[in-house]
Amino acid sequence: MSVFKDADEVYKYIGGAFATAVSDPKFIEATKGTGLVIRLIQTDPDCEMIIDWEGQKVLTGAAADGVPSSVQLRMSSDNSNKFWQGKLNFTLAMAQRKVKLDGKRSLALKLLPLTPGIFESYLATLKAEGREDLIVS
Repeated sequence: MSVFKDADEVYKYIGGAFATAVSDPKFIEATKGTGLVIRLIQTDPDCEMIIDWEGQKVLTGAAADGVPSSVQLRMSSDNSNKFWQGKLNFTLAMAQRKVKLDGKRSLALKLLPLTPGIFESYLATLKAEGREDLIVS
């Protein structure tokens, strides 16, 4: 059983954190000229979103269908919840096949040093919404 009741919760919380991140000046500067578009594919519940860093937008569900991406990141929604809180080691999760990264890996890996900003945004979103039940200790 997933920590999320449905895809709409994933879009609201994880998608919401990305919506904040794509407009953050640190990310804007770091992704400028890269064409980085990430397709985040999650299971249980199944959902997809597009994070278009240069376009500064997040597309979820049907709006993400058919949109080309330079990087594809696949994981369960539970692992995504852990990862975006900084509670899942990305390298180890890839080695254990809990996370799969396809596409322009070097481009995606350049973003890893900035992920603590997404972790902060995601945790702030959960706290603001009273979703302490999703916070991993």
